[in-house]
Amino acid sequence: MITKIYKKYVAKTVLTGIGALLFTACVDTVILPDNKTVDEDYWQQKSEVEALVATAYAQLRDATAIRNMIVWGDFRSDEMEMSASMPTSAGYRVALQQIYSMNMETENEFTKWAPFYSAINYCNLILEKAEGVIANDPDYTRGDYEANKAQALALRAFCYFYLSRVFHDIPVTPHAFFNSSDDLNAPQANPDSVLNMCIADLTEAAKYAVSGATYGDWRDRGYLNQDGINAILADIYLWRASINRSASDYQACIDYCDKIIKAKKEAYEQYGPRSGTGRRLRPDEERKDYYLSPYNTMYADLFGSNGQNADESIWELQFKLSNYDNTGLDQMYYRYNNRSSNSFGYMKASKVFGTVDQTGRGVWFNTYDQRLYEYVYDAASGSVEQFGIRKMVASMSAGTDNKAEANPSGSRAQTNTCNWIFYRLTDVMLMKAEALVQLYNMGGKAEDDTRNEDAFNICQFINNRALSDANVSQYAIKYSTYKDRMEELVLAERARELCFEGKRWYDLMRYNYRHTATQADLTKKLTESYVQNSEEFYDLALRKYTVPTAMKVKMRDERYLYMPINQDEVELNTSLVQNPVYKSAAKY
Repeated sequence: MITKIYKKYVAKTVLTGIGALLFTACVDTVILPDNKTVDEDYWQQKSEVEALVATAYAQLRDATAIRNMIVWGDFRSDEMEMSASMPTSAGYRVALQQIYSMNMETENEFTKWAPFYSAINYCNLILEKAEGVIANDPDYTRGDYEANKAQALALRAFCYFYLSRVFHDIPVTPHAFFNSSDDLNAPQANPDSVLNMCIADLTEAAKYAVSGATYGDWRDRGYLNQDGINAILADIYLWRASINRSASDYQACIDYCDKIIKAKKEAYEQYGPRSGTGRRLRPDEERKDYYLSPYNTMYADLFGSNGQNADESIWELQFKLSNYDNTGLDQMYYRYNNRSSNSFGYMKASKVFGTVDQTGRGVWFNTYDQRLYEYVYDAASGSVEQFGIRKMVASMSAGTDNKAEANPSGSRAQTNTCNWIFYRLTDVMLMKAEALVQLYNMGGKAEDDTRNEDAFNICQFINNRALSDANVSQYAIKYSTYKDRMEELVLAERARELCFEGKRWYDLMRYNYRHTATQADLTKKLTESYVQNSEEFYDLALRKYTVPTAMKVKMRDERYLYMPINQDEVELNTSLVQNPVYKSAAKY
């Protein structure tokens, strides 16, 4: 069997994922660190540790990682379709078609998890080796080590959490892998044990992490600090609460969100706007609960020419300031081949995300929401069948008139250096709103209604930011309209605010788990237990399809919500067990 697999790999001339460690002949394996970093002579100076920290983050800048995060979090949801103009020769066309039609095979390109495990291995390397540098370099202090340790623990936890949401049962590597002869047969762990491990690591990391306003430059957004760690913890608790239907986990989510909101508020009031003079607010200046960029500079501040690392941002993968092109995002949203300036990406926004529907079932319910024009080309136009994605692709705002007739196509000036944003303040605010609504639903008491109102106020604040001052009073959402539909309002506001940022599929999965007839069990693997998906989930997740009922048959239960493990990994790590609903098309 090993001989057969070896021949298969040699024929491919590619070694991917964890399984690549089995072959000493391959120097450029995906998981193994660079040869020099495993040598004891390497760990002598502070700069060498810092270089390894940067290298760990860089694994997620890999085009494969960005493409996968878009496919896993956006394309699988109701947000996106494949471009109708895609030529048959396009490299990922078949793989994407499999996913879109829900006929995925285990060799699919988008089942590869290598960049995440590569980041994990570098984190393990830092955790095992960095402390020894204290004795070798007097400039590398205990405080420096603890800050690096915090980042390694936090980044590793984030990777495991991300993979758990995508694959359900994942291997947990016990230590750093240095050589291709290392035994890599790490068994899969169920999501409950993975999430508990992540929470423990993040809690430990928080003891040593720096604040979110330590450096005054890109590092305050580019590295995981206290705000970033708290954002991951809030996300984990919200995910676990939705599956376990746990009031205590929802409350933990709220508590971590509040820490971030408080820290962002204090930082802004003390240091002022990043693009301003860097001064504290004067006593006579207005204080707010949240400091967000106004609607007319929002796009430029977050995604465009002013771009990235904005005041309201929390954690971003650095492209613009790192001399790296974001080729993965470029391929998905703008130029599928990274070459032709007048080309198109693999993805288009689905009709749901490009049109206005005032029935309450759509994403956009009026033509005055600035985000509609900032995030998609030809917004609200009845003359196109598919909508191009502007967000993180266009370098400048679409215009600030807040009217459909203003400039539906918007500016088409492009960029391929946009940072990939993992967390920003509005995401955290809406996580808190989601948890508040669920606690209200669990309590069911009149005195708990403040939770619903607090959640509504968050949604209203974010929604109002997207309206011009002249339109806020006329088009602002009203509590009386949504009092009994707050779960749907929060989900819809997340769809409007965070579309195309890799969030939507996980939002829909949480929604599904809250509505399944039987509660799912995180302590069980997919081969041991699974639940049927909810009708509420189908109504949203499948609405991009012409015949949703036909697709419903292909998504019968929880197992179909998770990706298959790439066949190469299953064959090379004998401890792995495949998600049972997927089949292999391998030919040896």
